[in-house]
Amino acid sequence: MTVGRQPADTLPAMTVAGPPRASARRGPLHVVHVLNRDALAGTELMVAALAERSDPGVVRTTVVTLDAPGPVARRLRASGVPVVPLGPGSTAGLVRRLGAVLRRLRPDVLCGYGFRTGVVTRVLGRLVVPSARRVTGVRGLYVTEIEHLDGPRGRLVMAVERATAPLVDAYVANSPGALEVLRAHGIAARRLHWIPNGLDPAAWSVPDRSTSDGLPTVACVGRFTPVKRQSDVVAAAGLLRDRGTPARFVLAGDGPLRADVAAQVRAAGLEAVVTLPGALPPERVAALLATADVACLASSQEGMPGAVMEAMAAGVPVVGTRVNGIRDLVVDGVTGLLVPPGEPAALADAVGRLVADPAAARRMGAAGRRRIEDEFSLDASVRATTQLYLRLVRGASTEDHRPTTTAGSCSRRT
Repeated sequence: MTVGRQPADTLPAMTVAGPPRASARRGPLHVVHVLNRDALAGTELMVAALAERSDPGVVRTTVVTLDAPGPVARRLRASGVPVVPLGPGSTAGLVRRLGAVLRRLRPDVLCGYGFRTGVVTRVLGRLVVPSARRVTGVRGLYVTEIEHLDGPRGRLVMAVERATAPLVDAYVANSPGALEVLRAHGIAARRLHWIPNGLDPAAWSVPDRSTSDGLPTVACVGRFTPVKRQSDVVAAAGLLRDRGTPARFVLAGDGPLRADVAAQVRAAGLEAVVTLPGALPPERVAALLATADVACLASSQEGMPGAVMEAMAAGVPVVGTRVNGIRDLVVDGVTGLLVPPGEPAALADAVGRLVADPAAARRMGAAGRRRIEDEFSLDASVRATTQLYLRLVRGASTEDHRPTTTAGSCSRRT
């Protein structure tokens, strides 16, 4: 379904469900994050950054994954953050093990991400640790990865979400548009909170691209899933080749549609123009962005994409689709260019425009870096999240995280 834009003052107030709960604990809150996967993807990396950056004197963090140990577990363990991998296994077995872990950990705040994990953690939390505050993290436009909610599966998902929503103390979304969708489907406004993702700009260097004389590089980083629409990026690459515009495209990531996109590249004879290196660790993503002239994301929907934030932090102009999440980050004509989703020709036009004008591309990249520094820092996101946890458990004062402009759009200052 499509949710119409509304004035900011009609958005749900970002308040806590019910009266604050007193806590007898004196010391840091114990927060448990439950992830469905252990993978180098946006939600998992954001939770890892949050866990690493939180003040251990205020918040003590444990991360549980319904998966075998992977790159996120290795990263967190190296940082001293406890990780409990529960997989692989059947759904019933995972639920049973998760219940035992929660009974042992006794968290003050229990956070689940995504539809399946969110429902399981809220129900188990209510049964096993009823004193815990239960939080559902929404890291896309919807609580589920289903692209549209107006089909039978989407309607079923939202019916389950509405039925179990009373078990949730707070939904925390990284984009205002996600809050619109939740409210439109009957989730009480008092449960809804907006906290944008954050990124540490100090971790991303901005190389001098003024002397670059190689083939322009367009980087597209993301999981190969239907909503990311890498097929549109390949189609745009073909159009630019046919127009004689020199550029090479690097589509980094893995996922269920990677083989299909690789077949599309071969069928179009684009092997010399498009490469698919697979999933890259963070240091190789940073190296790719350091050599990129343009970043591209053609999604049909988003939450707040880390790939766009990272590109902006690296000083790379972004060509993205005008959808929730991307338009919250990219200021059209200032930090990059926005095009309609599902239109490879418009994508090719925008990429070609930046490739043909490297000076304008560098100006947009520099403006994107400043925007990340000014408005989307990791420290600000961690502070807002910590304040919310404290208010949920102890009633400590916290800021009102109300969007400041039209629904679905963050502040456009640069």
